[in-house]
Amino acid sequence: MPKFSVSTLLPIVVVLPFAHLACESAAPVEAETPTEEEQGLGHCVYTNKFSKAEECRQYVGTEWTSALVEEDCASQAGTVNKGDCSYEATLGTCVLGEGEKQTWVVAPGADAAACSGQKLGCETFAGGAWQPEEICKDDDYQPPTTTVFQPPELICKDPVNGEAAGQGEDGKVCTWGMISGCTEPGRKFTEYASCEDVYTQRPYYPVPPPPNAAEPDPRMEDPNYVSELNWVKEQVEACACVCCHQDSVTPQGAGMWDIEGKGNWINTFTPYGLAFAGGFVPSWPLGAYPKEENNGFDRSVTGLPTTDVARMQAFFEAELKHRGTSGTDFADYDPTPSFFYDQHTFNPGSCNDGEGVGADGKMTWKGGWARYVFVLEDGSDNPGVPPNLDLPEGTVWKLDARPESNPLKSGDLTFGKVPTGTFQAFPAEGSPELTKGKTYYLYVLADVGIPITRCTFEAK
Repeated sequence: MPKFSVSTLLPIVVVLPFAHLACESAAPVEAETPTEEEQGLGHCVYTNKFSKAEECRQYVGTEWTSALVEEDCASQAGTVNKGDCSYEATLGTCVLGEGEKQTWVVAPGADAAACSGQKLGCETFAGGAWQPEEICKDDDYQPPTTTVFQPPELICKDPVNGEAAGQGEDGKVCTWGMISGCTEPGRKFTEYASCEDVYTQRPYYPVPPPPNAAEPDPRMEDPNYVSELNWVKEQVEACACVCCHQDSVTPQGAGMWDIEGKGNWINTFTPYGLAFAGGFVPSWPLGAYPKEENNGFDRSVTGLPTTDVARMQAFFEAELKHRGTSGTDFADYDPTPSFFYDQHTFNPGSCNDGEGVGADGKMTWKGGWARYVFVLEDGSDNPGVPPNLDLPEGTVWKLDARPESNPLKSGDLTFGKVPTGTFQAFPAEGSPELTKGKTYYLYVLADVGIPITRCTFEAK
């Protein structure tokens, strides 16, 4: 796809598709007011749920209709306006889709520090083509200033007043401050760990529950059902799930399902959410602690960590049956979320344009600044997320930038060296060496879960 600037790109959205339609019309338009075709489908202004920054979408191609534009804009919680996106300054445009149904996402702004984040969001998360403006064409732009992944920390505290002694040393309660972490059963995660670190480990944004979620549910009159419902809620309260799914805990509201939802809170789940929670859609790409290290909570099977896998699955299977479906209906679904799953199935090609490790040990990669750099044996699994997928067998060297430090720049890093602000995550001791002529796998991430370079190179 050719490079273009926003100033030349955006007017085409209106002119080309609808000029073609006008040529096919049998009679000229007689109305004095411009038709919908002449006005174009307009643009959608909204706030990106992840970056919290304003964006503008334009709709390109004859397959778009006003109804589809309204639907797409509504999914972004945006507003459709007439005309083109118009800003004094823009960072670039992310081109999504192809053919006669494309979406051009315009990123306003003039801060070069935001360039790398926009490029990553477009190419890595959205799967689009990033078309930068001049401010973002310079490879030497400033490091991103966004919040970075905070590594998990085991936090040990005295039990809150009125609670029994904990299972840790000296009666303390020990909890991993991680999205997959849980405190002891019957206790609340928020009283023993912080959600602030959790929000750096997984994107959070509020999503209202389905509109009928609060309708009366006759099952709430069944004491046996309510007992099981309360047990599931207690399991959730003990785990970091509450950081996004307990309205009073979250910064701006729960992300769809909410253990504080009105009526029967389980009705805030979609059928897919029920299947995920019950483990009928695999969730292993999200990572998990061994249950013996996580206060007995296991999420190797179910999407929700639990101390009783069979009981949790039985509850969610019954919920699916209540909705007219079952866990087996989701048997063909790939592990979720697909973004993390796709990282595990990625097959690297050869490095190009000098990427890899040079004869002098200098390391070069594409994609911008990095916080994690791996060199692995050729054929190794792709690195995943902590706590159990981030050091695959075959890792030769792993270097991490400390959360409080600046990320690493391509060309400034030497293989086996540990610059200030970083630490060698593997091996624990010593400096590894590469075998000349042997093929290795270079895997570089802007942050946890955000790969920017994945390719194989021959050691020199």
